[in-house]
Amino acid sequence: MHARHWCGPQHRAPSRRTRVIGLWAAAVAVVCATALALTLAYSRQQGAAPSPLATPVSAAPTAPSPSPSPAADIHLSIGYGGDVLMHMPVMEDTAGGQGDIAPLIAGAQPWFSGADLALCGMEVPVAPDGVATGYPVFATLPGVVTALASTGWDGCATASNHAWDRGLDGVLTTADTLEANGLGFAGTSRDEREAATPYQLYELTRQGRTVTIAQISTTYSLNGFVDHTGWAVATNDVAWVAEQARAARSAGADLVVLHSQLGPEYSVEPSAEQRQYAADIAATGEVDVLFGAHPHVPQPNELLPGGPGGRGMWVSYSAGNFISNQSAEQGTVMAGIGTFVWVDVTVSDSPDGTRAVSVDALHWHPFTVDLDGGHKVLDLAALARGEVPEGTTLSPEEIALRWETVTSSLPQETYSEAPPVPTGDPPVVLPRR
Repeated sequence: MHARHWCGPQHRAPSRRTRVIGLWAAAVAVVCATALALTLAYSRQQGAAPSPLATPVSAAPTAPSPSPSPAADIHLSIGYGGDVLMHMPVMEDTAGGQGDIAPLIAGAQPWFSGADLALCGMEVPVAPDGVATGYPVFATLPGVVTALASTGWDGCATASNHAWDRGLDGVLTTADTLEANGLGFAGTSRDEREAATPYQLYELTRQGRTVTIAQISTTYSLNGFVDHTGWAVATNDVAWVAEQARAARSAGADLVVLHSQLGPEYSVEPSAEQRQYAADIAATGEVDVLFGAHPHVPQPNELLPGGPGGRGMWVSYSAGNFISNQSAEQGTVMAGIGTFVWVDVTVSDSPDGTRAVSVDALHWHPFTVDLDGGHKVLDLAALARGEVPEGTTLSPEEIALRWETVTSSLPQETYSEAPPVPTGDPPVVLPRR
């Protein structure tokens, strides 16, 4: 009855009671509407679906956020120059016999200084008593290391069969001298703490980003000497290498380079043992490139299955000697020839923070030592083209023989006529301890 009076048509002037009831109803309606609006606002704030009683309001479309662009790829080169084998006749051709080989290796400098990271094989220790000695128990002088640093080398592999020729004192002196000249080193350690992280890390900054490269070095033997410490010189061990490579990556390395001494001397073909060792290293999936040493002659290179991510692992079985007094008297003309070997590396960074590193190719270029011309290291390809520096004692016939021998032994598809070109500043050598 009352409801009909409230909601139905009105045919007469409302009474005072009716007017009061109408005002009360209007107030109730306002309260209800306010409560509904507050409820809808709270629902939207909590992410709940709006009430079906509410009229939906169309929101303005939101433009999608642009996807971050991938950073440009970084391209690097890492090179290895073979054995720095300081026979006494080589020392005698340096100023004052102090080992400054910078003038002797100037002919190869555009090649090794062109690599973003240039590594060599420090075949013999630095003499702790300051007295250089030759075969069979070697030691050289600090001038050799100073010359390496001043001409563009960045680090050395120090695990060699001659690393213990001067005992632990020789190991310590060599490491201290390399460090004092700003060169990295791997293969030997000065104490157990340093041996706990036997890899050397190098940082290269390109395009505002840092690429870290780890270097590991091992040898097959100490020529009958015994490392009584058990940690001073690293020896060939596939499982140990894989363990250290993993540790280096955990420490920030993006790429791992291994130097290992192995194989018969003066053999221009890698032995079955060398091939098996390289295959086993590649199968670990932890090493990006293997630079072999010890045969003292250049040997072929190849891409093996395995490597990080199954992308393969490049191996140079031997780069030969960088500088030495060896010659055809060792049984092969290749003993007087060395190669600079380098790899091209691409680093790709994704917007999500992941990084991919690949070794795209390996290259080599030959050099030879003119023993009678002051033990100068000369570009063998340039000599073969007739570009013979004044004072060279090699005959055209000898140059042709050396060129034909090395080019017939090493793969032509990996030969390079042009040196690498640096893509930025030299690397930062991180302290070993």
